[in-house]
Amino acid sequence: MNDMQVSVENVGRLNRRLSVIVPSNQLEQHKKNRLAELAKKTRLDGFRPGKVPTHVVEKLYGDSVWGEVIQESLRTSLSAALQKNALNPAGQPHIDSIKAEPGNDLEYTASFEVYPQVSAPELKSVSLEKLKVDISEADIAEVLEKMRHQHADWIEIQRKAQQGDKVTFDLILSDGTEPRKDLEWVLEEGKMPEGFAGLFGSAAGDTLNISLAGGDKEKQAEKENSATVQVKKVSEPKLAELDDAFAQRLGIHEGGMETLRTQIRQHMQNELDRILREKLKTQVIDKLIELYAIEELPQVLLDQEFQRLEAELKGQQKQQGKSSDDPLSEKAKNDLQAAAHRRVTLGLLFSAVIETHQLQADEARVLQEVERLASAFQFEQSIRERLYKDKNMMLNIRSSVLEEQVMDKLLEEAEYTEKTVKYNEMMNLSTKTQEESTKAGRITT
Repeated sequence: MNDMQVSVENVGRLNRRLSVIVPSNQLEQHKKNRLAELAKKTRLDGFRPGKVPTHVVEKLYGDSVWGEVIQESLRTSLSAALQKNALNPAGQPHIDSIKAEPGNDLEYTASFEVYPQVSAPELKSVSLEKLKVDISEADIAEVLEKMRHQHADWIEIQRKAQQGDKVTFDLILSDGTEPRKDLEWVLEEGKMPEGFAGLFGSAAGDTLNISLAGGDKEKQAEKENSATVQVKKVSEPKLAELDDAFAQRLGIHEGGMETLRTQIRQHMQNELDRILREKLKTQVIDKLIELYAIEELPQVLLDQEFQRLEAELKGQQKQQGKSSDDPLSEKAKNDLQAAAHRRVTLGLLFSAVIETHQLQADEARVLQEVERLASAFQFEQSIRERLYKDKNMMLNIRSSVLEEQVMDKLLEEAEYTEKTVKYNEMMNLSTKTQEESTKAGRITT
């Protein structure tokens, strides 16, 4: 490709047009070589194997060979032209026009966007809020009390249902669908499904008529399903004593309650550390978006990210039983476009940090992440082996680890103000944030 002619035209801040001419003599030589290779493999009546003349092979396969030569020349010349001019396309270049007549030069133009020049962000002058949370004995006691309720024995009673009782019932809908038998619900004020508040004060043998709003919120005013609830029994919880027998019931065979408390504290600390890390990461991301806005982003990257987020959203809708075929509302489109802009910006900023500090995925952390993922399954060894064999999964794990290393680098530079928060306040805040995000249908970065 030494005689190849290349010119580059800037047609926008990030848009480039590449004009390439590949000399005909190179194409002809490539064609001759390809025909010679084909002649060695061609079997034809009247000729010994591998002895078919090249001109005969050309008559038979000349057109297809020429097409192969052009496709290969397009690929290799485009790659060489990009490398020669130090161009890094943000997406697949688009071949705009092409002239490829036999006996003539190959001429074509290719259009594409390049990545913007992005400097590695720094947080040296940025102050982040670091929350200090201690786990108290009262916090552990609260978790143990919840565990007592989760593992309670239910005793059937002959009285009206009240807070904390469990009601077993059949639900018969008016639309003729199959009745749902032996449904169970533990009564909690403020946490009852719409229409089921009447279970408070009900007793075995009672029949309740309720109304259930049907479909999406927009259709609730148009359609309501009535239903009949037949209460079968009311049960109250019998809580276990917090002793070694309770610990053994939970799978603790040595150390009794002391071991159980230790494990609970460790689990609480692990979850707390994860939440605190996520809150710091959220602050870092918000600061990066605020301080390092990129003037123009490659549209091809924005489109790719939008399509990925749209597919993710439609998948969530399908899981929730909603139609994923309906077109997105303008608000949903705007939300996804904003999320795509945010993610592409962060991706470019993170890439700049990786390049500047020459970061590579720490293999020890990669192994730790594999172990963490595998330990969540019953057949741990089998899952571990599958992860190591799955190239795409391992690539995702390495990318995730590298992202955490970028975050570490940014967090090293920042300054901090410390704020003490109680454990239950921290967990309630985390739960509320997750619920609000889910309710809003927000796709977070």
